[in-house]
Amino acid sequence: MATRVRSKRRIVRQRAKGPIDPSIGARIRELRTARGLTQADLAGPDFTKGFISLLETGRTRISLRAAEIVAARLGTSAPELLAAVDSGNGELELLLLRGDQQSAAGLPRAALEYFDRVLSQASGGLKARAMRSRGRTLVEIGRAREGVAVLEEAGRAFEMLGQRELEIRTMYDRALAHGHLDEPGNALALALECESAMRMGGLVDKTLELKLRSFLAATFARAGDLESADLQARQALRLADDVVDLEALGTLYSTLSDSRQRQSQLAEALKYARKSLGVFEELGRDRAIGQMWHNLASIYLSRGDFGEAEKAIERAERVAKESSSPALEARLVGLRAELAAAQRRWKSAEELALAAEEHASASAVTRGRALLVRARALATRRAPLRAIRECIVKAAEVLKKEPAGQRAEVHDLYARLLADRGEWKTAYDESRKAVELIQPRLR
Repeated sequence: MATRVRSKRRIVRQRAKGPIDPSIGARIRELRTARGLTQADLAGPDFTKGFISLLETGRTRISLRAAEIVAARLGTSAPELLAAVDSGNGELELLLLRGDQQSAAGLPRAALEYFDRVLSQASGGLKARAMRSRGRTLVEIGRAREGVAVLEEAGRAFEMLGQRELEIRTMYDRALAHGHLDEPGNALALALECESAMRMGGLVDKTLELKLRSFLAATFARAGDLESADLQARQALRLADDVVDLEALGTLYSTLSDSRQRQSQLAEALKYARKSLGVFEELGRDRAIGQMWHNLASIYLSRGDFGEAEKAIERAERVAKESSSPALEARLVGLRAELAAAQRRWKSAEELALAAEEHASASAVTRGRALLVRARALATRRAPLRAIRECIVKAAEVLKKEPAGQRAEVHDLYARLLADRGEWKTAYDESRKAVELIQPRLR
């Protein structure tokens, strides 16, 4: 199903300035090797293989525009790629570079060993950079809670050092970490703070802006603010014409898929989900691949295509197991519960929902949705109303820090279940709560 995504041909006209720094070439070579790219791969349609060779051997300069393109292909940023090596910390800089190399090569545990060695000896800006790299790697291997703490420390260090650009980049990293933790409220607050900082001139980086707007679109969509999600997605699509970053493009397609699904435009949602999956398969991003199979399963479920939903869940489960992603495994148990409920296999739905709720790595959203499935299953077998209410109260408590759209679903479901029991007054009150959450201006 993978779809190859080709970047547009760009002509790099900006002239390089300043002296040649051989450490930049060494850094490019290290990262290229870690990515498994040839010099021709890195050159792409924008440069010649000969230019990359001269660059790596320290025999030519690189312009800022060229650095942005090269950095995007290497999975880093231009400022970090161009950062000069401090001769007094050359050995530690090399260790940090090796750690970043291991992380880019999909060897996070080896990367963490390098980062820890740097942290045990470094100080100042180098220590802060090592903390940031360590925090990002912890998030990638599913230890996002630890990663958040490390990234917060790195952000404070950059602020104290007056390194505003790295402070802003770390702010974005923190938003992503909260996204991994299924904490959209915290994620949205940090992403908006990052957007504001960039708008105020703290950082100019189109690649990061593309990633940020894609992330904001996804977070707004999840919160039910589809108007804001579409606005961010349109701005991201315009930026995509000027940015060479397949990962950002994959994230953007995923975001568009999610927002279209929430708007019940399921054909469009499926199209973008497949595009996103194709990009992440090309990049070899296992966790993102697993998440996209999960998203495809959710779309198929919304379409009533239960056979395809089952196949997609099975693919996602294999990826989650191979990539050691317990949070995704928990979400998939919850999705299986929703599939069983859609097929009216209520006994299985209730058992799976309970398993999802009690999963050690289940997020608040996973637990909340599982409790709603349990409430539906209890209602179907005409369980006492107090048992249904217990699930609803638990779901409301679990989701109390989530966006209004998530909390509104709890009241909406309870209203429908109460109406089925003839509890009209209480059902009306619950419906009103749902409406007030979605449209606070009506309060």
